[in-house]
Formats: sequence, structure tokens, C-alpha cells
Amino acid sequence: MPLLISIVEVVVVVKQETDAELVNLARLGDKNAFGQLIERYQSMTKRIAMGMIANEDTAKDLAQEAMLQAYLCLDSLRDSSRFQNWLYGIVLNVCRSYIRSRKAVFFSLEEISGGMKFDEIPLVEVVPDPQKVAQEQEIYNLVLEAINSLSPKNRTATLLFYQEQLSLQEISALLGVSVTAIKGRLHKARQQLKAQLLPVFSDDKQTQFSKHRRNNMILVTIADVMFSKMTDSHAVLLWDRKGRRVLPIYIGKWEAESIALGVNSNSLPRPLTYKFIATLMEVAGAKLESIRIDTLKSDTFYAVVSLRSGDKVHEVDARPSDAMALAVQVKCPIYVTEEVLESASIKVPPGIENEPYAKGLEEMNLHREQEKREQEEKLQQKITEYSNISEEERSQRQQKFIDYLFSRDVGVD
Repeated sequence: MPLLISIVEVVVVVKQETDAELVNLARLGDKNAFGQLIERYQSMTKRIAMGMIANEDTAKDLAQEAMLQAYLCLDSLRDSSRFQNWLYGIVLNVCRSYIRSRKAVFFSLEEISGGMKFDEIPLVEVVPDPQKVAQEQEIYNLVLEAINSLSPKNRTATLLFYQEQLSLQEISALLGVSVTAIKGRLHKARQQLKAQLLPVFSDDKQTQFSKHRRNNMILVTIADVMFSKMTDSHAVLLWDRKGRRVLPIYIGKWEAESIALGVNSNSLPRPLTYKFIATLMEVAGAKLESIRIDTLKSDTFYAVVSLRSGDKVHEVDARPSDAMALAVQVKCPIYVTEEVLESASIKVPPGIENEPYAKGLEEMNLHREQEKREQEEKLQQKITEYSNISEEERSQRQQKFIDYLFSRDVGVD
């Protein structure tokens, strides 16, 4: 009897539908088919959620929400055989959205990223170049084909690491294998992708691509730095004089102040951070040749700093705000790619011939002078108050300060 049961079980396993078959049936309205997919991957979705969310009840809820989203968006799945990887991504996105909603914001996004897209002024929709779209689609198809040729294990590790931006430890927890095993899968995947894609992207094509990028750089200047009351944020305005376009970028308050000081050539009694860095570079014999803002991804700008040291030129990834603050100190050129300008700049309407007037810089300068006067008055007031206290009270304050340093229970004024 047990033998007969085993044979029946084997037959049932053999007759199980594939993911693609179940997906196609579910699309036709077969709820039982999607129920089988849920049963097949329920433990996987729960494991992923538990790897990202510590609370088990919350993880179960998020896993169920991910399965519901998968059911509602089933028609958007292009390749039915890739349901498992597709579901991976949905669970990860649901968990990340939950984490983002629960986190306290200690720094503004523009300060962390150093440059975010400015949407206060409505932008005119830009029609993409058909040739550019075709080229990018061709490259995308080639890369996708190469990734799909990987083994299932290596493909999953590659997508989680490069597409989902998970760490090795996170992938290890999600897949239930060691970090060493994940490293091995990624190494094998890179070797296979390199062998498959390298002939496609030959030296001639790379040279042509690099030349295209160089010719695609547009020289811009910092026209203004302004404070937006609507968003309670600062923005730097880059001016493309030839194309008559303005590129606004959100940045942090500190970086905005540093850029404004550099543009206005304000002299200070002591060097601030970016002036100090510029001096260090000069002493070390390094020269900042240029900076370029060459990418806009998920509303965040990315910059590259070109730094010459002797006969070598190094390119360093940087936040746009840091790169621009340093550029105004050493007076080096700032470039933006045509693609970024096309997607995020504001075209100046015909009939306006004059250059932008730096109203924001002027307002920031006046505000800075006012703050300086207020701080000097407060400092002078504190000096006067301190000079009028008795020696006994001064000794008591010093003792209280010492107690504060070495005791957890005593506060200090």
C-alpha cells in the first residue's frame, strides 16, 4: 500500500503544471491556478519578508499584500516562465515601501543625495529621440538575453544584486545560502556575461560611445542659488547660455551656502570645508579639471569629478552639491549631459534675451549679513553676562560642567 501511494505521488508531481502554464490559466480567470502559485511560493514570500521585517505578523501581512499585487498586475508579466523572479521583486518593493514609511527622516533627501530633480515649475514634456530610444532598446535586449542565458541560481543572484541593489548578506538571508556561495554565483555570472557581451561592445564601439559622451557635454554656469518657500528647500540653478535653458537642482542648505559663498567670492576669516579641501588639493599637486552631471535616475542627479594628479586623470563619483561647491572654489568648468538637460531643464520662452539675474544669491547674501549681525550681538551679550558673574558662580559652573562630563545623571546649562 505505501508503495502504491508513492507511485501516485510521483505521477501527481510529474503532472504538475509549470509556472508559465499556471500564469496563463490565471490570466484566463482560473482562480485555482493562481491559488496553486500562492501555495507554491508562499513560504518563499514569507521568508523574503521575514528577512527584511523583524515582526513576524507584519511580515505575513506584507507577503499577502505582495501576492495580491502580483494577482492584480499579472497581465504586466511579460515572460510567464519568470514568475518566481518577478514575484521576488514585488515582495522586495512592498517591504521596502513599508520600511520607508516607518523610518524617521533625519536628513532631507536633497542633502543625502546631493542633488534632486526640481519640480516646483511645471516642465514641458520632452519627446525622446527615436534613434536614441532604438539604440537603448537594442542594448537592453542584448543584456536581458545574456542574463536570461544564465543558470537559474546565477540569474537570481545577479538580478537581486544588480537590479534590486541588495547586499550579499541580504541575498544570503533571502535565498538561504552562505555569502560565499552568493559570491561564487556572482563571479560565475560576471564571467559568463563578460564573455557573451564583450564581443558585442568592441573597442570601436566603446571609442565611438566615449566620443559621443564627450561631444554630448554642455558647458553650464551657476546662475543662481535660491531658497524655495514652497518646498522649504534650496536649489542651485545651472544656466545653459547657448541653449537658453535653466536646470534647477535641489541641494542641502549647507551646500547651498557654500556654493553661494564661492560664487560671490566672499572672504572669511577662517577657511570652511570646501576651501580647505581646495587648498589640500593644491598642496598635494592635484587639480580639479572639471565636473559633470551626467545621470538622472529616480529623480536623483549623479555627478563625476575629473581630477588630475601628475599624468593621470581620475574620475570620482560625487554628489552634485559637493562637486559644484568645490568647483566654484577652484573655478573649474561644470558640464551637464544633453540627456539630463533634455529631461529636466526649463526652456526659456522666446522674447527673453537678458541673462538670469541672481536674485537668490542677493537675498542669501543679505540674510547671511543679518544673521552675522545677530550672532555677533548674541555673542557680545554672552561675553558681557559672563564677565559680570562672581568667581564663586564661575567655579560652580565649571564644577557642574565637569560633573556633566563624568556623570549620567547631571545636566549642564
